[in-house]
Amino acid sequence: MNKKPLSEYSNEELLQAKKTTAVIAITLTSMLVLLLAMGIYISITKKFSALLAIPFSLSTIAIILFKKLKEITAELKNRETNEFKNKTEI
Repeated sequence: MNKKPLSEYSNEELLQAKKTTAVIAITLTSMLVLLLAMGIYISITKKFSALLAIPFSLSTIAIILFKKLKEITAELKNRETNEFKNKTEI
């Protein structure tokens, strides 16, 4: 699968990707925290459950999403800085 580098996206596309990625990352993180809390509760009240391993294994997806969000934010900030430099040089 060929992915375009972030530098080839328009500002509107980057802003949309940032918004979408942020919503997905925050939702996933919230669900993982809830699942972890449920797993701990079940482990305490009954016995150890394999359900406890799921949030840890899926947390890598959240980490990847937050990393992508950071890259998008850096690209937008870089473009903003370059536009400001170009305007001040004129």
